[in-house]
Amino acid sequence: MWKNLPCILTSKDFTILETMYDRRHLLTDRVRQLLKQKLDNVTVVFADDIDDTIVTLNSRVRYRVGDGQPQTAIITQSPMQGVVGQSLSLETARGMALLGLPEAAEFALPGQIGEAPQRMVLVSVQFQPEAARRERLNKELARPSLRLVHDAALSR
Repeated sequence: MWKNLPCILTSKDFTILETMYDRRHLLTDRVRQLLKQKLDNVTVVFADDIDDTIVTLNSRVRYRVGDGQPQTAIITQSPMQGVVGQSLSLETARGMALLGLPEAAEFALPGQIGEAPQRMVLVSVQFQPEAARRERLNKELARPSLRLVHDAALSR
């Protein structure tokens, strides 16, 4: 069931959700419900400390609805930020549900009025911006340091 899932957010993503909660009158009932559940059950961590298997904003994820084929999407803040068909906005129930979840999380996404819940599985996090940033920084730090090849003072 949805309510028992862990939700781990970066401080940046948490701030974005708080702002969305302040403007919740613009969201659908399902998204408002998911947003409140996330904010009530969240663990907030620094971006440098989030595990690379957790969905953060702008992560590329692979997920499956029911027994359907896996789909790939980028989690975006608003519908206008992504390419149509390749993004899931936080303003959608699926996008809101996936944010903050770990890989292999399986849950029942509440259905619309009169509809049964949708079973969803987060198959994998294919790209996470925080992990990519850490990797880039580690590569920069691992570069060989400069070494002195000629000292003009010794040539005199």
